[in-house]
Amino acid sequence: MWKILLTIKTTFARKRLRFPFFHRNFFLLIDTAAIIVSLSRLVKLRFLLIFDKLFLLRANEMNSDLLRTFLEVARTRHFGHAAENLFLTQSAVSSRIKQLEDIMATPLFIRQRNNILLTHAGEKLLPHAENLLTSWQLAIQDVGVPTKRSMQLAIGGTSNLWDTFLRSILPELARNFEDLYIRSEINQPQHLIRSLLGGRLDMAAMLDAPNNVEFEVSQIGKIELIMVSNTRNATLEDVPQLGHVFVDWGTRCNLQQARLFDEPVAPILHTAQSHIALEFILNHQGAAYLPSVMVESYLLENKLVEVVGATKILQDVHLIVNLDNERSIALEPILRFLKNKNAIEQYNQ
Repeated sequence: MWKILLTIKTTFARKRLRFPFFHRNFFLLIDTAAIIVSLSRLVKLRFLLIFDKLFLLRANEMNSDLLRTFLEVARTRHFGHAAENLFLTQSAVSSRIKQLEDIMATPLFIRQRNNILLTHAGEKLLPHAENLLTSWQLAIQDVGVPTKRSMQLAIGGTSNLWDTFLRSILPELARNFEDLYIRSEINQPQHLIRSLLGGRLDMAAMLDAPNNVEFEVSQIGKIELIMVSNTRNATLEDVPQLGHVFVDWGTRCNLQQARLFDEPVAPILHTAQSHIALEFILNHQGAAYLPSVMVESYLLENKLVEVVGATKILQDVHLIVNLDNERSIALEPILRFLKNKNAIEQYNQ
């Protein structure tokens, strides 16, 4: 359109019309039209830029939904359970997986009658999906942190530690560091280590300290474990008949549990989560090593009893920090606070 107006103007200028007034107004009209066309092109360009941004944002949200669905199916190994956890229909979950497989141009799952397995491509995608989702979430949280909260802490731990030890630490951190913004993560030790190395976590609490020169490991507390049962007058000799509920409390504690019995005892339940063991014993039977702070109220209410002859176990809790993390210096006051808190508690004991 702009080129057409320019052509008309050039043509009339060559002909040099004899009517100056008409000539002048005609050219003014042509110039005005050209300006309008140029402005419309700028507005259109601006609209396209905004549309592109919205499209990219929507694409990121869509891809994150696909990856989140993929991770949930990989975790549950069941489309129906994944749909329930994501508050979707099973057909929606299947559709998302199909979209992701089309994007990756390869199957990600092997569908069997009563099981779903990851393909080799699915196994390779798994850590990348975790990293992408975590990084995207960190970016959203980082941008959305209020300006008055200048410190950020991403701390992770296993389920057992969040059930007992870590949940009491968060309020203390919030009280002592008013400008602190906290993000917590619950995961298995290998995933926590991966998040530390990837910079997605600043600190992680674990029962077994990893042997890695990139990490600084500090003891920040202990968990007192006692063997409890819902059977009156239960003794250590009764445990094989009652059922040994084996809770994974780290390598050192697991070895101590193995030495309790003269002969190997097959556990009636093996779990890495203390609250599952507690519910199992309360609603069925058995005996398990559980944190004293967790079962204290049940002992007072006579819903549980301490197993006679079973020794108490003190399990160390370690805090792991990645020394290569660029924010490790800024988080030094928090690490020092946690170390001092542990030293004071040990002194009082």
